[in-house]
Amino acid sequence: MATPEAGNLADWVGAVGITAALLLGLHLLRRDREADVAAQADQVSVWRSWQLRPSQHDPHTADVFAQLHIANHSLGLIILPRVYTWIPSDGEVGQEFALEDLPPDSAEVIEVPVVDPRVKLCSVLSFKDRRGKTWFKDMYTQKVIHGRKVRRRIVAIKRAKLKWLAQQYRPPAAMLADAADQAMSS
Repeated sequence: MATPEAGNLADWVGAVGITAALLLGLHLLRRDREADVAAQADQVSVWRSWQLRPSQHDPHTADVFAQLHIANHSLGLIILPRVYTWIPSDGEVGQEFALEDLPPDSAEVIEVPVVDPRVKLCSVLSFKDRRGKTWFKDMYTQKVIHGRKVRRRIVAIKRAKLKWLAQQYRPPAAMLADAADQAMSS
């Protein structure tokens, strides 16, 4: 039986070491790149606070408002920020609040009237970072979230808003009848 020569064994060990170093380098590069992509989303702060004000209708009671705070602490612009709110146990779809793009070191506050403060109000911020990636942050946990349920809820809110807009801009039946009569007489 032949024994390996010392030079061949050293070459083999060197090749394994170089391969391991390349794989480790690629892994570290990928990890740093993923951290860089999430860096802007991590520098966006979202939180909720509660505000009580005397009711306009009854001075002895107070109206409750949820104040939804969005602050951009990153160096880049936050594009198309939207806040979606809904009550999980309620059959209603929810609301969408569109904001202007948030420049670096700026903040925005949205007030949402709350009928019953004991009911859980779900609030999610959706925005695009400077690379065009869409992020979702939960206002309650202040964490980036990934979930099909949240995406489905946001799609339902957008569809309901489009349906409502279509109903608002639908011409009355009398106008449609007049337009049809004019088209027939021409």
